[in-house]
Formats: sequence, structure tokens, C-alpha cells
Amino acid sequence: MKSAAKRRKDDGEPMAKLRKPDVAPNQADIDDFIDQAPDGRKSPKRTEKKYSITVSIAPAVLERLDDWARGRGISRAAAIAVAVAKLKG
Repeated sequence: MKSAAKRRKDDGEPMAKLRKPDVAPNQADIDDFIDQAPDGRKSPKRTEKKYSITVSIAPAVLERLDDWARGRGISRAAAIAVAVAKLKG
């Protein structure tokens, strides 16, 4: 039997290793993330278009963002969306 690192999917690509978050996700962050999903609990009809943007960010700030997202088990884009959604004004 092949080792776990050498197993391959049917298409011949190496399997991705999933990493567990460094800490347990905060329940409020989980709820916010789920609520923002198109099929989330509070899913009002969202008809606005999503845009891709390019952002320049200092390496230290990017590292903090990635650490925050990794600690919650979410992507960088999801972390930015959660942070911006918390801005009220």
C-alpha cells in the first residue's frame, strides 16, 4: 500500500492535505460567515453582483490577516468579507 503522502486521486493528482485550524473557531465568526453565504440562515435575496478587486497590503498586515483567517478555518477572501461586513457606517 502506498503511503498517505503518495496516494493520488483518480485523475493522478496528489491529494491535498487538509490542515486543522490552529484554534477552535469563534462561534460568532462562524455564524457571521454562514449568515453571509448565499444559502445561509439569514439569506435575503441578494441580487448585487460581486466584484474581484486588487488590493495592495503591507506584508505584516497580510500575515495578520492570514493568521486570523487560518485560526478560524476560513479563506483570506472570506476573512476580508467578514471584516468589511462588520464595518457599519
